[in-house]
Amino acid sequence: MRLSLEQLTAFCAVASEKSFSAAARKLGKSQSALSIAVANLEIDFGVCLFDRSGRYPVLTGHGHSLLRDAEAILHQCSSMENRANSLAAELESQVTIAIDDTIPFQILNHNLAGFAEYFPPVDLNILHPSSQYIQQLIEQGDASLGITCAGAHYPKNIHFKRLGNIAFANVVHRDHPLASLPQVNFEQLNQHRQLVYSPLLDKLPTSEYLSGTNQWRMASYLTLMNTLCAGMGWATVPKQLVLDLQLQEQLCELQLTSYPHTEWEVGVDLIWSSSERLGKAGNWLRDAFGLTPI
Repeated sequence: MRLSLEQLTAFCAVASEKSFSAAARKLGKSQSALSIAVANLEIDFGVCLFDRSGRYPVLTGHGHSLLRDAEAILHQCSSMENRANSLAAELESQVTIAIDDTIPFQILNHNLAGFAEYFPPVDLNILHPSSQYIQQLIEQGDASLGITCAGAHYPKNIHFKRLGNIAFANVVHRDHPLASLPQVNFEQLNQHRQLVYSPLLDKLPTSEYLSGTNQWRMASYLTLMNTLCAGMGWATVPKQLVLDLQLQEQLCELQLTSYPHTEWEVGVDLIWSSSERLGKAGNWLRDAFGLTPI
């Protein structure tokens, strides 16, 4: 039996896209070439990978079992290729990294200071898009690395490393009516305006409960924090951001009756593309972020 990476790639693509034509478009190959690759793989394995009796191919029991092995082999090959690229990499002139506004920037300063020391001639381009656009920048090759709030699922070509978690708190200005309550329930929250950082709207835990009937949505944390300090409503914000902006004296944390022992946390991931060949500086920065948990 002689397997090829092309066959395994075709197999995984069809399983992921649930369509030979969609998988062919994704890989930039003809549908017939993809069908032949999968058919030859089935001959080599001696089993049927897909049930083709319906409109779309469906993985058989054998297909499900072998898919895990195929994905593991391709992932290992990608890791090997990345390691080889790192060894052969040249020093690039610029590294672009996209960092979500939610991430406390002070946490990253140690790694950036090391980058400046080891690679003084390399320019660093730091973008601050929202989480929903960072993955797109990585996939398009417009950024080499991304630090973003954790996604539920990444495409096969996106690699990630969990850096840690960010703690959030529900806060108001000290002069806001909610600040005088020892404990706050959902009904009381709903009586007041909620200030929302819109890029993070769907990523906060139990956000279906922490949802005011009147919302002001903002794409900037700077705008949100200024509005919060003006007493315009309550908001769920990173605890570290309150400390960084030295707002502890102006803001107070709400004690929610339904969550008396809950630490609100959102995961933070470092992401990069398997198809992006990083230079020496980019590889160093990727590894440095991975070694310094948030």
